[in-house]
Amino acid sequence: MRTSNRTIAVPKNSRNAKKAMMNFLLLSITILLLGSCKNDDNDISIEKIIGGIELQKAIKDNREGAMQTFAMNAESGGYMYGEEGTQLHFLPNSFLDQNGDPVSGSVTIELIEIYDKAKMLLTKMPTNGKRPNGNIETLKSAGEFFINAKQNGNQLQLASGFDIFSPNEDFDPEMRLFKAEENGCDSDAIDCDVVWEENEEGDIDLGQGEGPNGTGVMGYSGFINNFGWTNIDRWYNDPRPKTIIYVDVPEGYDDTNCNVYVSYDGEPTALALLDIYNEETELFSEHYGQIPIGLEVHFIFVSVQDGAYTYAIQGATIVEDHVEMIGSTTTGTETELIALINGLP
Repeated sequence: MRTSNRTIAVPKNSRNAKKAMMNFLLLSITILLLGSCKNDDNDISIEKIIGGIELQKAIKDNREGAMQTFAMNAESGGYMYGEEGTQLHFLPNSFLDQNGDPVSGSVTIELIEIYDKAKMLLTKMPTNGKRPNGNIETLKSAGEFFINAKQNGNQLQLASGFDIFSPNEDFDPEMRLFKAEENGCDSDAIDCDVVWEENEEGDIDLGQGEGPNGTGVMGYSGFINNFGWTNIDRWYNDPRPKTIIYVDVPEGYDDTNCNVYVSYDGEPTALALLDIYNEETELFSEHYGQIPIGLEVHFIFVSVQDGAYTYAIQGATIVEDHVEMIGSTTTGTETELIALINGLP
């Protein structure tokens, strides 16, 4: 407690002296109480910052909000057309119930389609892929999808696979089918954290789809044998030397209440999640130091506090042992954040 050098004069009259001393003590107690109240306010403020429930709820709500449903006769099969051009085709008698018996009557097809970075970020569906040796590296996506089928709310199984078509004007022959890592996601789990691994039983090729109006369009045509999350991807390849990167986020944030992404400049669908957090250093990082030195990127910090997005977007060129410090943050709406992310180079 800071003390003043000013001398306090005490009256000679003892009654007045006692009165003055009491007033002084009351003033001191009041100051201490006010200081305590201020500290309580700070504690409340910190408590609001460290809460991560809103962020997790926003991710879940965004996934559920992106869900499209279609009714289809199980015995006849048919085509489903997503809002962003995804096409699904199920052959007749494609579904089994949980006992392995063929399904008849109406079934509900569920579809989520993700084609841009903003939707990837808002649904927490980054392009982190797992190599056969366990290394986590970045993928370039031509579309991420959640596909499922239910009847009267009950989960169905596939009797055989189904066809998927993803519209894309620029065909890349290195694209492959990926699926959610088996240990991380059940077939009908919409709310799991996804790491992609190559689906060796699937197949993808150049194809032509027919939209609901009969208009032909070019893109990727594939055959899928599983429900759940599917991705059309290729590995991001860069010959430059690699390094590990670190991100220092604002005080009060950690892996429970914020996410940190790296957006690759010039790649519309390459968005890596920094999924390692060191509690001792309070730094976010990635697994194996696979970020190319010299790569131009944008770091994206995002949280949800008091019903609004708190975020920061910072451009950088990766250097060896890169440490990115997130400076000031902005509070804004989901619409504003979407525009900023989809406007990145």
